[in-house]
Amino acid sequence: MIKPVKRISISEKDIQNLKQKEEVKQNEQPENYVNCIVLKPWGYEYLLFENESVAIWFLRINKDHSTSMHSHPNKKTSLTLLSGNSLSNTFHTRTFLAAGDSIIYDAGVFHSTKAISLSGISLIEVETPPSKLDLCRMEDAYGREKSGYEGSSQMVTENLSDYEYTYIDCDNCEGGIFTTKDKYSISVSKFINAANFADNFQLDPGSLYCVCRGALRDESGEIVVDLGETQRGGYLEKIEGLTINSETLLMRFVIF
Repeated sequence: MIKPVKRISISEKDIQNLKQKEEVKQNEQPENYVNCIVLKPWGYEYLLFENESVAIWFLRINKDHSTSMHSHPNKKTSLTLLSGNSLSNTFHTRTFLAAGDSIIYDAGVFHSTKAISLSGISLIEVETPPSKLDLCRMEDAYGREKSGYEGSSQMVTENLSDYEYTYIDCDNCEGGIFTTKDKYSISVSKFINAANFADNFQLDPGSLYCVCRGALRDESGEIVVDLGETQRGGYLEKIEGLTINSETLLMRFVIF
């Protein structure tokens, strides 16, 4: 039986730690993050896609390196592992992820992600709503506990191909947009209404689907996958009358 993607809700310990954290000085930021690589002590990240509702980032984390134990007080986070193996920690859970696995953190949950495979990991992070400065670090192996998000001096805007940089522009994606790497592919499709969805959406049980606008619903109208969340195709296959009730944008991940 295929289970839904694991979801972690905010705990009392998360709430108490957020109350105790002091505000940090924010670093100077660019006007936007398109055509930009953000260098991290654990690797790098870049903006893959953004609209009015979500921002989707690609992260590359090197072996035995980890993000800080951090929280996004005002935004939900969905993580999908594209390659490698990782360990995701919160105050109360330890979750091992392999390529093709996802996890959802509600706003405010402190979490960290460590690469435990020899080749490191490639990871998708979906932020809802977009707000890169919504960041609270508690523990960090690189001494960034009192620092805000990396500033312009830690960003690269040249030789982007060295990082296999990709940006998906979805202003017009009725026909679908696709990008393929060695171990995975990412595609985006737009459905304008329920009839268009019924005629054109082809569910693949082996894929993962992320809602970038709108929501996926069952035949009674209840939300099955909300904005900014990722779900397994195999789980969606069990939903009776999967549909939408407004324009919906879906990002699909296929792991080879």
